[in-house]
Amino acid sequence: MPSRKTARPEKSINRLAENHDLKRQEEALRLRESYLSAIIENQPGLLWMKDREGRFLAVNTEFSRSCGLDRPELLLGKTDFDIWPRELATRYVEDDAKVMKSAKPCSVEELISDRGDIHWFETFKAPIMDAQGIVIGTTGYSRDITERKQAEEALRKSQERYRLLYEHAPIGILLMNRSGSILEVNSAAVQILGSPSAEATKGINVLTLPLLIEAGIAAAFRRCIETGEVVFGEHPYSTKWGKSIHMHLRFVPIFDDCCQVNLVHTIIENITDRKRMEEELQKNQKLESLGVLAGGIAHDFNNLLAGIFGNIDLARSVSKDAQAIEYLKATLATMNRARALTLQLLTFAKGGAPVQKITPLIPFIQETARFALSGSNISCVFSMEENLRPCNIDKNQIGQVIDNIVINALQAMPSGGVIEISAGNILLGEKEHPSLVKGDYIKVSVKDTGIGIPKDIMPRIFDPFYTTKTKGHGLGLATCYSIIKRHGGAIDVESEPGKGSVFHVYLPASSQPASEDAAMPVVKQSGGGTVIVADDEEILRVTVQKMLESIGYSAVCKNDGGEAVDFYVRETAAGRRVAAMIFDLTIPGGMGGVEAVQEIRKLDKDLPVFVASGYADNSVMKNPVRYGFTASICKPFTIAELSEMLKKN
Repeated sequence: MPSRKTARPEKSINRLAENHDLKRQEEALRLRESYLSAIIENQPGLLWMKDREGRFLAVNTEFSRSCGLDRPELLLGKTDFDIWPRELATRYVEDDAKVMKSAKPCSVEELISDRGDIHWFETFKAPIMDAQGIVIGTTGYSRDITERKQAEEALRKSQERYRLLYEHAPIGILLMNRSGSILEVNSAAVQILGSPSAEATKGINVLTLPLLIEAGIAAAFRRCIETGEVVFGEHPYSTKWGKSIHMHLRFVPIFDDCCQVNLVHTIIENITDRKRMEEELQKNQKLESLGVLAGGIAHDFNNLLAGIFGNIDLARSVSKDAQAIEYLKATLATMNRARALTLQLLTFAKGGAPVQKITPLIPFIQETARFALSGSNISCVFSMEENLRPCNIDKNQIGQVIDNIVINALQAMPSGGVIEISAGNILLGEKEHPSLVKGDYIKVSVKDTGIGIPKDIMPRIFDPFYTTKTKGHGLGLATCYSIIKRHGGAIDVESEPGKGSVFHVYLPASSQPASEDAAMPVVKQSGGGTVIVADDEEILRVTVQKMLESIGYSAVCKNDGGEAVDFYVRETAAGRRVAAMIFDLTIPGGMGGVEAVQEIRKLDKDLPVFVASGYADNSVMKNPVRYGFTASICKPFTIAELSEMLKKN
């Protein structure tokens, strides 16, 4: 009996302990469920759990709302086919099957269209396993990443736009690190630098390449790194691939988070053509200024020279002393050289305008070159294109160009050699040549194998009065340049010291056939008589009077054209005959030749009227008949030239 009494308390204690463990387990289970519920409910995305048959065991409120339901419990026991369109439901079920089969989690980003709305979702799915490791269901989490995907797409498009802009920009762009190495390069930069490829350009270091150091580019880059400022400037540069260019560079610093320059964007603009055009403009302005000066000097000098020339010629014609005659002949020969010099001055003065006719260049070029080389040890080889088109040229001026270039080539080959002259028809496109408009041209090239032209003097070879020769005026190439420019063409030169030079002359081609030389109208000569001379220089009036008297004419001299016309009117009214008239083209403050001949032609259309000048500011001297004159004569002139002119009356 006592033993029974003692057994009851032990059983009660065990029962109490069991009840206590059960309550503790139940509390732990409730706590886990509370934790799980908190995790499920407080996720910002959609969260769910399914059994092997795809029935929902648990979902969060966010998930139920996405299905249009207020409470999560309304979805319990349902499948995807009960909620979503069949296409979506099928996809979800297939994904679940893959997870359960592999027993491994997976993650996907997918574009989902539901009820007209299109969204991107990031979805994570994982298997649910029991204690024995058997898959008994799936769980998953999904969140809307539409905004992120839109941001990524916007970034991608922005990067693509930048890439297209970078790659197809008409200016060169380089990206360099602060050490000076090129990291990226666009197509325009490759083309500007003459590089074979972008890869060949990458890795070049602007701080170590000697050519970049010499051009001042390395110093400009270093200044950008040190100051953190945009640095820009113009730099002539011969690239490592042999291309000579003039660049405008702009170094733009890129800062890191510590406000230090760690990258530099370099913008390259090829300004070679612009610099050439600027140089052409400067040359034209220089020639224009010098032309005004040269024209004035030539006019005054020729007037003075005419008096001296005429008097020496008169002295030679009347002298009986053989020795004196020889001296006077030598003086006239020297003065002829002075006259030739003033003619060169006039070529690029305002009065040097070409008097053009459509002219074939064959055999004109060959004849001019051979004449220039006569008596030398230089031979000439010609390569002329068949059907070479004619050009609208002043034959005398273009002959002077060929003569000057050929003589330069001859002088560049003191030991002899061969000059190659070629000519061909070419078509230039828009901006193909920096100073020529597009169109048809004739390109004449004169190549020698002489000493070449040093690079340091190349920019100045067309400057007036610049020469490296001990004997020379520095007018030859300046004259060539001026003549070709006035014909609407261009003259370029390529040269390499020790190997020779090539001069290229471009002349506009004509579509019209070559014109015949216009015959000068023949006026019947009436023999001797009175010649009226109008000139504002007293020494010329006196000299011309004596020259006319020496060949059988009498002369009456007047200060300007107005006085000469008045005298002519009085003489004819009195019944006295006038044999001819000679007018100075320009008379400051008085009537010049053009105005005077117009007055004479109102009175007499057949009277021989001549024009004389040491400088003409238009084409009157080259086309006297067009302006009403019988012929023209340039000062200074000899008695023989004066006599020959008067025979044309």
